[in-house]
Amino acid sequence: MKTWRDQNYYEILEVDPQATDEEIRIAYEKLKTTYSPSSPGIYALFTPQEMKEILAKVEEAYRVLSNPRNRNEYDLMLRGEKTEVTIPAPAPAISLHRHLGPAELREALGGEEGPFSGENLRKIREYLSLEADEVARETKIGRNNLSSIEEEDINSLPALVYLKGFLKAYAKVLGLDPYKVIEDYLARITRKGYQRE
Repeated sequence: MKTWRDQNYYEILEVDPQATDEEIRIAYEKLKTTYSPSSPGIYALFTPQEMKEILAKVEEAYRVLSNPRNRNEYDLMLRGEKTEVTIPAPAPAISLHRHLGPAELREALGGEEGPFSGENLRKIREYLSLEADEVARETKIGRNNLSSIEEEDINSLPALVYLKGFLKAYAKVLGLDPYKVIEDYLARITRKGYQRE
């Protein structure tokens, strides 16, 4: 049996060479979850270095097979009709943790320096070109909770203890002072009638 180092990209992603783009994407997502550092039990099977190598190989396989032109080149190479394949460079990692200076903060808020409301948190996120899904993944805040925070929907917000933790994580990702964000935000929603202890 081949080791993961000797497998081709289809074998790495555990898909058939005739797999659809959707099947490839689903397999990729599943493997990323399986080999993530937080996956229970996986460390019993691989060293941390092997885990990094496997994840890099999974990323590489997905970059090639998710691009029709690169996949076609790769298929030709597998059949011996081509000697090498162009592997696209990885997309630059998104720096989610960034510090905003006062001028940038004013610019993000349209020239204002108001309190940290849900709307202002959304404006800052959009100014940093961060998708809500990226923030949700990074912070482990559920997408619905993130929407409730940005919309200040007091009927959907979680209990206070969770809300404080979510606001702290969100503030860190946006490069803001977590304590100031929590203070401003809680003052606003308390005035609106939020009472979930």
